[in-house]
Amino acid sequence: MDDKKKLHILTVALDVFFKYGYKRVSMNEIAEAAGISRAGLYLYFKNKEEVFNATILHYGDLLIEEIKEGLSSKKTPEDKILYAFEVWSINNFDQSLDSPEVKEMTDSSYTFAQEAMHVSYNKLEVILISILESQSISASSLNSLSPEKLAHLLTSATRGFKIVAKNSSELREMIEDLVRIILDHYN
Repeated sequence: MDDKKKLHILTVALDVFFKYGYKRVSMNEIAEAAGISRAGLYLYFKNKEEVFNATILHYGDLLIEEIKEGLSSKKTPEDKILYAFEVWSINNFDQSLDSPEVKEMTDSSYTFAQEAMHVSYNKLEVILISILESQSISASSLNSLSPEKLAHLLTSATRGFKIVAKNSSELREMIEDLVRIILDHYN
């Protein structure tokens, strides 16, 4: 299979899913947007759910790359973690609230792309772990949580924050408060 062609399909499918949501998109629409036949699309993906899963993974990878590229410009662990969440969760949050299609795509990802979401969040946690490990951790603290547990706590809490936050400002504030609590844990 041609990897460039598959990447093109995923990029186009991402746009189509964001525009119409998961439920209203057909394999025919994805194929048409990608400039290939429906039969050609089936050479790469067996069904819409498989396209959607691959698209969610692709989108997660794009966000991870953006985070990695921007981290070097951030000085403190707090700034790095907040930047990661700005890219991962906050930048497009208002759009997910304002657009029924984006909201439906987000909701569908938890139903139809659980494994893709899990893999993507694990990649985010790897970045957070490396940031947390850069902190000087007091080895004498017996109650200290590992960077792995703290990273998982951050990503899990943020998922919940996205359910209750009314806008990106509130989401940002909740994430900032949690990051301060987590980093105070190390000091």
